[in-house]
Amino acid sequence: MMSKLAMFPYYFPEEIFLEIFCKLPVKSLGKCMCVSKSWNSLIKNPYFISSHVSHQSKLRRTNDNNLFFVMTGRHEVEYSLHSDDQEFRKYAQLEYMPFDNHHSIVGACNGLLCLMDFQFSFDSIFILCNPIIRKSITLPKPCLSSLPYKISVGFGFDSAQNDYKLLKITKKGVLDKYVEVELYSLKRNCWKILAPPKYDLYSDDFMVYVNETVHWIAYERVNNEGSYSCKLLILGFDMRDDVFKEIMLPERLRNLPHQSEIYVIPYDELSSIAVIELGSLHAECDIWVMKKYGVVETWTKMYSLGKLGTEPMPRVLGFRKNGDLMLRTYNNLRLVSRDPESHEIDYFGIQGRRTYVCNYTESLVLLDRVIDGAMTENRANYAGKANR
Repeated sequence: MMSKLAMFPYYFPEEIFLEIFCKLPVKSLGKCMCVSKSWNSLIKNPYFISSHVSHQSKLRRTNDNNLFFVMTGRHEVEYSLHSDDQEFRKYAQLEYMPFDNHHSIVGACNGLLCLMDFQFSFDSIFILCNPIIRKSITLPKPCLSSLPYKISVGFGFDSAQNDYKLLKITKKGVLDKYVEVELYSLKRNCWKILAPPKYDLYSDDFMVYVNETVHWIAYERVNNEGSYSCKLLILGFDMRDDVFKEIMLPERLRNLPHQSEIYVIPYDELSSIAVIELGSLHAECDIWVMKKYGVVETWTKMYSLGKLGTEPMPRVLGFRKNGDLMLRTYNNLRLVSRDPESHEIDYFGIQGRRTYVCNYTESLVLLDRVIDGAMTENRANYAGKANR
């Protein structure tokens, strides 16, 4: 006779289990999938996967269990998750990564990493990977495949269609007047060519995803009585509506002095964006925050930073929950945290030629995906394989 414990999965309505499952971490859900076929089916359901990642994202914003994904290394690249606490404690070492050291990380969204590699080919190769469930897919080749003079890519989520999208903007040559734009949809598993905006690419930095929009610095050439200048702005692409939008910069940043530069980063505390202004020769740094997203009048210069010793200004990678800055030092390539007010520095013992840091949410995204048979390793005990 079947024991009551074995029959337990059938005692309550599905809605009760779904509510409980939504509150569990991915590692626990991996164990639940082994309990019964009905639980396995519930957890693999696309609706539940979306509900779970939404709940986990809310927890990350409201609680102190914020995670950072860290890629670092000199020769062999390592990948890990770290808790956003005082010690930046290692939460998990990620062993499953379906790519080599030549890939660059475009961005992360809802537990998915987007990676790009075009080292050995004129074609850009893109991979979506969920390292927690040990699953990845290689995207089809873009429509436009020539080796560009400049390229910028952004990865994000369309909540209206429950779809993950990748925007690719390229400029073939330095003299070309217009950029070329392509958009990939995971739901359709294909690329489409879009009409380009009138603005040019300022740099080849990867785009920043905030509020279902990817952002990058763009510019427009302005003819002022025969004298040309460049007017800078932030250009956004709304993943829900597939439209471009303009966000004006503070007036001071619209025409930068020679040898200065700017780049955009997310400001998660306000679900907004920040702009880093590097002064001439990287001697100093100003940090501007848009305190109310989309409202130009709320741009505020929050901090001004100086160099660390004699080396140039470090690269600002992002913000921590307590307001400190994540930095990559210029010369010795160390990952450090800096209080922007007291300027106190915390060293984490993390160092490498290639360093990437971003906020991360563990999720089940891709668990239900089979695209042209491109399903990778996916076992019910997947989560236990991340070394905790």
